[in-house]
Amino acid sequence: MDTQRLDEAANALVELRGDTENVDNGADDDCLSASRGLNKHSAGGMAEAGSWATAGSLVTMDVRWGSQVINLRNLLQEISDKLHTTTGHYTRTEQEEQARQHSISTPFG
Repeated sequence: MDTQRLDEAANALVELRGDTENVDNGADDDCLSASRGLNKHSAGGMAEAGSWATAGSLVTMDVRWGSQVINLRNLLQEISDKLHTTTGHYTRTEQEEQARQHSISTPFG
């Protein structure tokens, strides 16, 4: 098993997770700006009060997007942790097997 490749994959996931840290900030700003723009010339609040229903939907979608970003970060972290754990198990097993092989005496020296 090439544990170096496992480590590289795990580290790449950690880096990707870091890249997602603020990915939803632009969407937050854009959604809030659009929502304000839609409600600029209306009463604001619920559609029944004269505001645009789309404005509220934009905010709802922004919240869902943020939730999905959090889920993605958690998933990337979980997979990375499991890859690091797997690397550790393979390395430990390989070291134990090498020690066992060295401890075996043969009639050939």
